[in-house]
Amino acid sequence: MTMTSPRITVFTGRFGSGKTEIALNYALQLTQQGSSPYLIDLDIVTPYFRTRDKAEELKRLGVRVVAPFAVGQHVDVPAISPQIQGAIEQPTHPVVIDLGGDKQGSRALSQYAPIVERLEYAMYFVVNPYRPFTDSVHGIREAIAEIQESSRLRVSALVSNPNLMSETSAEVFQRGHQLLEKASTALGLPIAFAVTSESLSETVDRQSLNVDLMSIHRFFLMFDSPG
Repeated sequence: MTMTSPRITVFTGRFGSGKTEIALNYALQLTQQGSSPYLIDLDIVTPYFRTRDKAEELKRLGVRVVAPFAVGQHVDVPAISPQIQGAIEQPTHPVVIDLGGDKQGSRALSQYAPIVERLEYAMYFVVNPYRPFTDSVHGIREAIAEIQESSRLRVSALVSNPNLMSETSAEVFQRGHQLLEKASTALGLPIAFAVTSESLSETVDRQSLNVDLMSIHRFFLMFDSPG
């Protein structure tokens, strides 16, 4: 997938949406296009799948990982970090942000919202329609409203990531993507791109998608899909 990246790209979504995997892969694709992006880990909610846990590996691949100094499930909003603010404001490199996908998690970005709004940004809401709370258009609408209110930024587009982990088939993918198309129409939000695993990418009918398809490498191989 060839990307035209905005100055700042934010990935958010409910737990299990796959946003962290997608943020990592998105940043790595930017390196393949000659960029040296910053990847900011602002997910203060999910303790199991964290961008910062892969920092050294990503650094070797050309991605600079930035994270709050003190992060935990019970930290409502981490203190403004000069390192994070500096990464957002620097004019040379693209910025990718991995943001928590609920009211508490998305609030971590609100303190930087005035800065982000001044710059070119896109905020993508990643949806796995096989997860609770985003398995209907109503659920997707409610989740987006909560994130927008808490982060003080607008969602620009959806990212379609329908999967059942190892049980995902081309049919499972296509059925889930159809819900995303319904949500896109109902909410007036485009689908930026769809996502599938490397192993499934050759079996998906790309012609029927009408959007670009990103094939991702999975960095986290635990019991569940990363948030």
